Amino acid sequence: MIIERADASDLGVILTLRSEASGWLAERGIDQWAVAWPTPEEQNRRILASIEAGETWMVRDENEATMATVALDTFSDPRLWTPEEQADPAMYMHRLIVRRKHAGLGTEIMDWACHRAYRLGLHWLRIDVWTDNTGLHNYYLHNGFKHVRTLDLADYPSGALFQRPCDIEPITTD
Repeated sequence: MIIERADASDLGVILTLRSEASGWLAERGIDQWAVAWPTPEEQNRRILASIEAGETWMVRDENEATMATVALDTFSDPRLWTPEEQADPAMYMHRLIVRRKHAGLGTEIMDWACHRAYRLGLHWLRIDVWTDNTGLHNYYLHNGFKHVRTLDLADYPSGALFQRPCDIEPITTD
């Protein structure tokens, strides 16, 4: 597993990963990512801004084929996290997308992200999850996250908040 920062040429790959994931979810009756949020143009702008800020990562195999992507930043959305939570240093994970043929790789990516946060002196790895995707909620719970709360926000579909402590000595490097 090779983890490297994305560059602008990866935007199309990330959008393809998202589309593949959306199709897989739709087959299971889950509407997550069925529509670009809030618009396709804004979604693409946000992803490109994350890439340009050095916050998006590509996970590739030894042949440089993309297996997954994830975005990590330290922006705490005040609509989601309380002032007390915002005061506790955290890394926020977005768009963790793993190609289906590499299912299971997400756990390694979350461990890597948590170790990265630890090395940066951050206490938590946090994520906001699609509110009604309970299978995804269970996935994060199974991977060491605790449910913080679920918000019902009319204009934002990812109101289920989870966090995992990053208080362990890193076992990997990047």
